Amino acid sequence: MSDPAQSPGARMYEEFVAIHAVLRRGTRLVVDAYERLADGHAVDTGTLVDAGRWLLAFTHAHHKAEDDLFWPVLQKLYPGAQAQLKELSDDHVVLDRRLHALEAALDDLETVTRDGTATRSPDGARAGAEAARQVHQVLDGHLTAEEAVVEGLFPGVPADDIDRLREAFVQGSPRFGLHFMFGLLADPEPARGRNLLTENFPPQLRAAGPQMISRYEVSKQELRGGSGGNSGRPVTSAGPRSS
Repeated sequence: MSDPAQSPGARMYEEFVAIHAVLRRGTRLVVDAYERLADGHAVDTGTLVDAGRWLLAFTHAHHKAEDDLFWPVLQKLYPGAQAQLKELSDDHVVLDRRLHALEAALDDLETVTRDGTATRSPDGARAGAEAARQVHQVLDGHLTAEEAVVEGLFPGVPADDIDRLREAFVQGSPRFGLHFMFGLLADPEPARGRNLLTENFPPQLRAAGPQMISRYEVSKQELRGGSGGNSGRPVTSAGPRSS
């Protein structure tokens, strides 16, 4: 008799937890950078905009995969869990409002960065910090509730469905800001499920891991800044704004 803990679905749950670690750590990274910017530290605002845009895209991609693919599979297998899964989808709507507020703050920050006036906009930095804190608070609670619901469901998902869901998530994830994902999977310590997640990455992406982590370390230092002022590096990510 097979061990449910070793089933493809159980392994997928571990990957799911790793993704959640990235989301939690990513929002904390953006919150901390905005707070340091509001306090007058030399945070690189271009890097902050890049990190924020990536976080928005990664969060939206994860939730779209859940609503469009993951939850329908689970609802079919576990009809008794439909109400809980619908509640999780409803939470996405609430979170979207917080994400839109953060997106607006990032739009403002990108504008003042390009105009070279970021250091003269402490109110904008404080508004951005508050928007990021709201995202972190709502997202953290949502992810905790989500993990509690699906932990007992994923082990029963057939291997064919798991392969399809995993591939859909990889294909739907943003193609920019990958260094943030790699770095946050390892910082401040290896996330639970990290190895299971990364072993399913395309070979070229896995091979780029060390380079991605080095780039992340540079970005993290730019987000920490120093005392006083702001470098105002131009925004460099090719990521689109979320719709």
